[in-house]
Amino acid sequence: MFKPSEESGCDEPRPGIFKNTALNATFNSLGSERYLLTEDNKSLRDIAAHVPYDTLFIMINHKRYGGGGIYNLYCTFTVDNQWYEYLFLHEFGHSFAGLADEYYTSSVAYNEFYPRGVEPAEPNITALLDPKNIKWKDSLTPHIEIPTPWEKESFDKIDLAYQKIRREINEKITRMKREKAPQAEVEKVEQESDRLSRDHAKKVNDYFSKSRFRDKVGVFEGAGYSAKGLYRPMLDCLMFTKGKKPFCKVCEQAVIRVIKYYSE
Repeated sequence: MFKPSEESGCDEPRPGIFKNTALNATFNSLGSERYLLTEDNKSLRDIAAHVPYDTLFIMINHKRYGGGGIYNLYCTFTVDNQWYEYLFLHEFGHSFAGLADEYYTSSVAYNEFYPRGVEPAEPNITALLDPKNIKWKDSLTPHIEIPTPWEKESFDKIDLAYQKIRREINEKITRMKREKAPQAEVEKVEQESDRLSRDHAKKVNDYFSKSRFRDKVGVFEGAGYSAKGLYRPMLDCLMFTKGKKPFCKVCEQAVIRVIKYYSE
């Protein structure tokens, strides 16, 4: 369904930018600067009611990186930025298949989302409370060590350094917008941010391509916004890092299960 808005874009509360849009989508949802949701459920359902649907995906005309996905409700993603394909698939994973975020280095508003000592419900992360009955035990690479001793320390050093730069440049862009800096100056900083994001994604992909655990299914520490105590199935995945890459084998199986539920 196409529903035109009075204005293009969406709300950006931190720099004080507000748009009159059909679904009132907004960044800074739940306190996270890149999290993009709508709370206008009535308008959303009124639009969606014009066609039969099982799932909802909201495309937002904005060049800033952002999106959100809530299981069995909807997902949002911006379509005018370099990561739009990744954003759609990542948020699709949340909203369609109930997948968890596997990353743990970037800032979120809910660092203790998963209580200690409780096994997460999502199919792609585990607290490893019962190592002999891991939820993806049928997919484990034969004889792999559990937990799997991947090159975490050096990855954390690379990624945490980038996340610091990312936060700083995002704060700069927000400040410039709030202070009504010339558009050309804002766009210059945004382009630099895009370049840094591309460069970092390539560095991460190159790093993982050299790992002895590439393509293996194990139990890798670092997942669900937590560097310790939560584990993911594979070294990399659409639910872990940005880029043109597949879901890991465990996430792929979870998506297939939901497709079969709707289609059989």
